Amino acid sequence: MTIRFPRPTIFLLILMMFSSQITSAAEQVASLPLEGWQKRVWEAAAGPTSTPLPAGETLPVPVELPGRQEFVQPELGDATLWQQATHLQMKFKIPEGLPESARLVIFTRDKDFLWRQNRRPLIRPEGGILQIQLPIRNRDAEQAWEGKGHKRPWNPLTSKILLEYGFAIESETGATETFSGEIELLGASLWKYPQESARHEVYDLAFQPLQPRIGQRIEFSFRLNNWPLNPFQPDSADIQAEITMPNGQKEITRAFYYEDFLYDSSQWDKTRCLLPAGSPQWKIRYCPRLEGTHSMRILGRVDGREWNLPSIEFRVRSNIRPWHGFVRTDPKHRAYLQYEDETPFWGVGVNVRSPFDLRYQQVAPYSTWQDMGLAAYDHLFPKYRQHGINVVEVWMSSWWLALEWINDAPGFHGVGHFNQYRAWMLDHILRLAEENDIYLILVLNNHGKFGMTYDTEWARNPYNKAKGGFLEKCEDYYTSEEAKTAFRNTADYIVARWGASPNLLSWKLFTEVDLTGPTIEFYHHPSVAAWHAEMGAYLKKIDPYKHPVTTHWMLGYHRINDAIANLPELDFLSTDAYYNPGGGTSALVKMLKTGVSYAQKWNKPLVITEYGGSSYADSMGNLMKQVEIGLWTGLFNEAGILPMYWWFALLEDKNLYEPFDAINRFGANEDRRGLERNEYRLDNGPLSVNEMKAPDRYYAWLFDTDYYFPEVENMQPALHSGKKLTVNHLQTGSYTLEIWNSRSGEILHQEKRVISEDKAALEIPLPEFRQSLAVKIKHLPEE
Repeated sequence: MTIRFPRPTIFLLILMMFSSQITSAAEQVASLPLEGWQKRVWEAAAGPTSTPLPAGETLPVPVELPGRQEFVQPELGDATLWQQATHLQMKFKIPEGLPESARLVIFTRDKDFLWRQNRRPLIRPEGGILQIQLPIRNRDAEQAWEGKGHKRPWNPLTSKILLEYGFAIESETGATETFSGEIELLGASLWKYPQESARHEVYDLAFQPLQPRIGQRIEFSFRLNNWPLNPFQPDSADIQAEITMPNGQKEITRAFYYEDFLYDSSQWDKTRCLLPAGSPQWKIRYCPRLEGTHSMRILGRVDGREWNLPSIEFRVRSNIRPWHGFVRTDPKHRAYLQYEDETPFWGVGVNVRSPFDLRYQQVAPYSTWQDMGLAAYDHLFPKYRQHGINVVEVWMSSWWLALEWINDAPGFHGVGHFNQYRAWMLDHILRLAEENDIYLILVLNNHGKFGMTYDTEWARNPYNKAKGGFLEKCEDYYTSEEAKTAFRNTADYIVARWGASPNLLSWKLFTEVDLTGPTIEFYHHPSVAAWHAEMGAYLKKIDPYKHPVTTHWMLGYHRINDAIANLPELDFLSTDAYYNPGGGTSALVKMLKTGVSYAQKWNKPLVITEYGGSSYADSMGNLMKQVEIGLWTGLFNEAGILPMYWWFALLEDKNLYEPFDAINRFGANEDRRGLERNEYRLDNGPLSVNEMKAPDRYYAWLFDTDYYFPEVENMQPALHSGKKLTVNHLQTGSYTLEIWNSRSGEILHQEKRVISEDKAALEIPLPEFRQSLAVKIKHLPEE
């Protein structure tokens, strides 16, 4: 059976998937204790005060109306029993004489401090025994509970992270009737009721856009009537889509659990900018690469129940602009990256690992940059598009976009529980990237999580046995089968949720992997390379789009070890370019040049994802000069992605975007693959001449080492006049000659030159200039 959707009519598909008949009776999962209950009083200034309540066979509680009395039970027992149950049952003995304005409120609070309640009139039934059953699982639970201070109904995670439950007796607002007496809690228990035989497995299935294009992510969303015990574990919820492409080939992609939020961009606190809203969904994200009709089957296994949906067809149209495919390494020119259609990839990047950096406050104490939280990307990405910055690195670090961590912020609940707040934030960042033609390098692990040397976070890591995890030592992360299973499970979620973005450039397994483990040399241990091989291979296996996989070393290329670098599972290598303190800009230039040539032994691109001073920064003068120096040195030294500046806030503080404008105007449309490179000093003086050339092209960049290399800040650059270049390698033909201001990207001079004899000397007089200059000569096609 195939369902064909009308286009472009907006639709809502409700699928009728019937369960098999279930005849088993309800069963009690657990009897909840009456011991441990407390009376809680809220004071406006001091907060809550709790008083233990004595309990026997029943729990009598005092009631005074008008007013509110609140009673709470923080002892929940085994959390898995709450997950297995479908209903919470509470039984009360209600006295006579309660006014009609009395209300009973049953409430819960979870570990994200989200309150939910069920509020009802408190009416004494005949006989005085009131029994209430509230659903705590599946679709009925969404309707039974009201969120307080948020808009997230009861969902599959609520029982899993429950902190407390309780009840309150209160008067209706404005009521004045009085009552003084007791109500007895006779018991509380958890029950599991059979699923209804006529329940549909899936409802509210829809997709957008309705008319997808090649290279445009399409998103299917749906809800489940019967919730899995744990939506993050494949043995509980394994939902996949089998997509048949127009050429008959099939691809598999996973569905993932999704919670939505309302975003307040004016609230910069990352724990407060998102308000939970709406019922959770399941989503499938897919990026079509072929034009024509696709069909999709969704197959599910939820806690042992298997089902599949009728085939769905959707038609993919050609893209409005050319679709080059995903980014790959260039197999012919190993230093470079390219798209799937072999178009060269031009990458100009900045590292915005998170919206704040404590070190920058020390480097620039006068800075006006503030930690804007998620809103920083709202501000930065449109500006980056304006200035041609099209690559950004972001980190799934504990303080920013990690999915797993200890419960120190909303959404974090240890290993295997994926923070939906942070996941939504990464969704938002990736949407911004797509809107602004920016590619993301996504870092899955920062070094501090599993390191004991610099920036260690091991003491707070949920994998640490001391924090409820299962690892004795941080280095066990590389060998523990339980940790490997946890990574694969996390990788499944990450690839399903973000892998379909056409603007995801690569997966980075670690930043500064040589800072993981107990010492800075532990990364040479065979287990580290073995882990990279195993997990790199797993990412390639589950990623239908085959995004490049990389990892990262600190300081510079000299820290890269062969055991990891030579792994076929790593497509390119990445490192820093931080010189030793005092090395200065000359040391940076040397590192950038030498690193690229050094990387030839691994036959892979080397991407510098951090540079700017030493690892402890540098003088402000050096840091500012190095924006330009890093970009142009990378351009003339086979950088597949031009070196990525670390101090993004300094770019904002000092408005240092002009070098990015200039490098894009000069180099964005130039194919640098296969060019010969050379560097020399003009007239044996301070001008460094950097060349790229082919028989039909010539590029040069000159910079004044007397200006850029010294430590002196605010130096006045010298005026260079009467200089000329001699080019003697070009073939015969007509050429355009352009002389550029390499700081602004302005063409200072343009003319046509004719070479009538192969390799004839061509003299190029240079105009007066300071600091730097660039030259471009290109062959004109025959008329």
